[in-house]
Amino acid sequence: MKPGPRKTLKILSGGRFQWIAMNTETKEFFGTGGGTYTFENGKYTENIQFFSRDNNRVGRTVQFDAKVEDGKWHHSGKSTAGDPMHEIWSRIK
Repeated sequence: MKPGPRKTLKILSGGRFQWIAMNTETKEFFGTGGGTYTFENGKYTENIQFFSRDNNRVGRTVQFDAKVEDGKWHHSGKSTAGDPMHEIWSRIK
């Protein structure tokens, strides 16, 4: 994906996660979701408890192969829509 003003931020804290997608230039809000998570033995699992764009995704569990490499968090698997995905996340300081 080409870098641009649309950003997705994800907060992980105390076994809970939340993401937000927005345009950092216009402040346009695209959506949010979250719930609980675990990250054990190379598996990152999200249990979705809220999802602003599609209530049908609430209650789903998605699992990804995950690792931290060179300070970046990589995870790959299938999205809540069933599409293959590979994401690389960077920590904001």
